[in-house]
Amino acid sequence: MEDEKLIVTNTQDPLESPLDQLDDGEVAKPDPEEMLLLLTSPEPQQRMIAARAFCEIKDGRAIPSLIGLLKDSCPLVRVSVAYALGRNSNSQVVEALITQLHQDWNGYVRKGVVWALGNLWRSPSFRTPVRCPKNRYSRRASVGSEFPRSNGESEL
Repeated sequence: MEDEKLIVTNTQDPLESPLDQLDDGEVAKPDPEEMLLLLTSPEPQQRMIAARAFCEIKDGRAIPSLIGLLKDSCPLVRVSVAYALGRNSNSQVVEALITQLHQDWNGYVRKGVVWALGNLWRSPSFRTPVRCPKNRYSRRASVGSEFPRSNGESEL
């Protein structure tokens, strides 16, 4: 009798996780108006939450605030902002991200900036020309131009 109760009550697969039974319904996106206000919060955690929200929300109104937050003292805010800017772009975003890449000391922030730049580059709406700083390696080659070899010879 007790064995029957165990069999009837224990119908769950022992390898099945309770997390598998959670509702896969759509999660509501954060309110953009509220998140815009949180971007200017004095609390770093609130700014980080708002920046992360703009990874899911595309809203051009957030871009100036997000660019300003690239200079935040908290690296968690800066990395969240980098990812958010990778999803929200305009003509100033690429320059701000490149500048941040050259100035930021934190490896996680730099990784987020590189991801954002790569994500923006793949975006079909990305058609902003990028101005690269000139240095001795910035010589452009055209098709059919010759590059001198180290011994003075040239090859196509």
